[in-house]
Amino acid sequence: MQTPNQMKEMINNILITGGAGFIGSHLVQKLIKLNKEITVVDNLSRGAKKNIGTAINQITFISDDICNSIIIEKLIKKSDLVIHLAALSRVIPSINYPELCFHSNIQGTEIVARMCAKYKKKIIFSSSREVYGEVKELPVDEDFPLNPVNPYGASKVAGEKIIESYHHSFGLEYGIIRLANVYGLGDFDRVIPIFINAALKGDNIKIFGGNQIIDFIHVDDVVMAIIKLMDINNSFVCNIGSGKGVSLHGLSATILHETNSQSKIYHLEKRTGEVDKFISNTAKISGLIDWHPRIPLNEGLSQLIAEKEENFEASNN
Repeated sequence: MQTPNQMKEMINNILITGGAGFIGSHLVQKLIKLNKEITVVDNLSRGAKKNIGTAINQITFISDDICNSIIIEKLIKKSDLVIHLAALSRVIPSINYPELCFHSNIQGTEIVARMCAKYKKKIIFSSSREVYGEVKELPVDEDFPLNPVNPYGASKVAGEKIIESYHHSFGLEYGIIRLANVYGLGDFDRVIPIFINAALKGDNIKIFGGNQIIDFIHVDDVVMAIIKLMDINNSFVCNIGSGKGVSLHGLSATILHETNSQSKIYHLEKRTGEVDKFISNTAKISGLIDWHPRIPLNEGLSQLIAEKEENFEASNN
């Protein structure tokens, strides 16, 4: 098993697509502390330079799209490793705008994978638990059939298969990480920050369904897993999750309790395309690297709530 300090010296120049986004910005800040030379390419459709913080002065930042093959080829050619995070990354936008989802997540991934294969660079691809779709048994391991029920999940299956086909045809080395629901500081427009913001403002919490079982994994745990997986020599596919599940109703009740909020919970009809239940089986990643989730959900929620409360008070003064 590897530790971050045992990463190969040859892995020094790292290209991160989507590096100004939620997960990417956390990863950039951590890798800078490990003295890695980082290049970020991000079209800033969802990310922002401010997410990277002061580390922005220590990296090369390219404001461009992964579908710009000329730029992507130049960046990959001079990199040692590519961590491909850029994507239209949420279920509901993928349903509302499937053409944008497929353009970025399929065409963009094909370009990145093709250039990695051309220049013999390893790619670590951020996939999703959405590739599994609806499952009958929990927890879900990597051998479960891929049966996506929304465009986002379908685009991630396509991305995986493109990468695997380039592995077989051109010898592309790869790592595919199927992420559970990632949360943490800096996230927005996903269920946890939405619920916390509503609770602090005294607004009603609206849940589409409520009985869905979700596996939430803290972004710091995801970043540590990615860093430790960088030095795995063989190609691999693995889940990254907490291995534990919580219902959306239970999550909202916990947030109301922790914020002492008088907000009410309202259940609306479950939205089409959203998966009912998922919990990661993390046995495979634990066999690849010395890793396990360190931040339990209650601790992560407390951290987020404290930050949101501080910002909320500052904005009202």
